Amino acid sequence: MSGPTPRVRPGLVSDALALRAIRLEALADTPDAFGETYEECAGWTDEQWALKARAWNFYLAEIDGRVVGMARGESHDGRPDTRWLFAMYVAPEARGGETARLLVDMVSAWAASQGVDALYLYVATAVPRAHAFYAKVGFVETGPTLTMHRDESLVCQEMRRDLTDFIFHVHRVEPAILYELRRRVLRGDNPLADVTNPGDNLETSLHYGGFIGERAVVSASFYEVPAPFAPDAPAYQLRYMATDYDVQGQGLGSRLLAQVLDDLRRRGATRVWANARTSAIDFYIATGWSVLENSLFVSAETEIDHVVIHYDLDRKPTPH
Repeated sequence: MSGPTPRVRPGLVSDALALRAIRLEALADTPDAFGETYEECAGWTDEQWALKARAWNFYLAEIDGRVVGMARGESHDGRPDTRWLFAMYVAPEARGGETARLLVDMVSAWAASQGVDALYLYVATAVPRAHAFYAKVGFVETGPTLTMHRDESLVCQEMRRDLTDFIFHVHRVEPAILYELRRRVLRGDNPLADVTNPGDNLETSLHYGGFIGERAVVSASFYEVPAPFAPDAPAYQLRYMATDYDVQGQGLGSRLLAQVLDDLRRRGATRVWANARTSAIDFYIATGWSVLENSLFVSAETEIDHVVIHYDLDRKPTPH
């Protein structure tokens, strides 16, 4: 089946109503696949759905602006050292394409960022097409089964997907590969926001992506621009540093920067600088950057407080 390319992304609190709609669609379409019932979830208030959207680590698949699928990645109360795929659903019109695989890969990348080597799930034996799909994308049965608490006639098979292929790696990319991540994290996912830069395609500009499997989770672009406080020294300006919402706090941005700064050092640069959001200062200081005194300003582009930061490439790199 061919058609528009689905867009899969982490869900946000602002997606509460979309989450409600796709979850109720799933429960109505395939009631034997899930532990919850349509009647139970249809009775939740908007406030309860907002709480779910805040508490759940969920992902939405969209085609032409319509949400056509969802999945959750969570820990297991009884097995806290494992990570699980829950609430997987793809609408009938989006089945047979890439939507389901992209959702599973999105959750797999999140699980890998948590430091585990496998992703687990329970699949209802009453839905053989789901079992066949999971087997196709690399899940294997582990042996244990369980019955649903709401109906003991519904049996679920445990399956496991190895995450060997979901290793974090950094490499140079074309700038367009990073635009989606720039827009989602730095521009509030505003579809009208312009996330291109006039210098994106210059030969001197360098763009790096941090990937887990095929999924870009960190972006950073470097432009050959002198630092305003040292205009005669070779320097690069860092812009569009972003880490996707669901994998923040795992040290992936630090790992990307450590590798990229070594690359810039080999290229002969002596300093990197940036206009950093004040909310990110702790991250940069922890990775060896310095804040220029009295440099606080409000960005005309985002209306957010920023400061000027810099990194001296002549000094010994900060260990990570």
